[in-house]
Amino acid sequence: MISHCANPRCTLPFHYLRGGRLYRFDITSPSRPCADVPNAVCTLTPSRATVFFWLCDECSSKYSLRFNFHDGIGLEEQTQIEVLEQAAQVA
Repeated sequence: MISHCANPRCTLPFHYLRGGRLYRFDITSPSRPCADVPNAVCTLTPSRATVFFWLCDECSSKYSLRFNFHDGIGLEEQTQIEVLEQAAQVA
């Protein structure tokens, strides 16, 4: 369950999806505890699982998320072009 912004330097709690950006990552064969994935997912060892992360409105205007099974989530600064492309998609 999402409880707060995925940016570790941000403390904004997640109450509802009104602003910001929701990220979905699909993982296959989670067999051991992995970074940023709930232990329940790794304990059940499903063949596939989906995990969600949220960046608040302010953080999503500056960053995007990347994810890999071993390192977990990480922030990537958006380039000016990416910010303009996102603004065009919303409009």
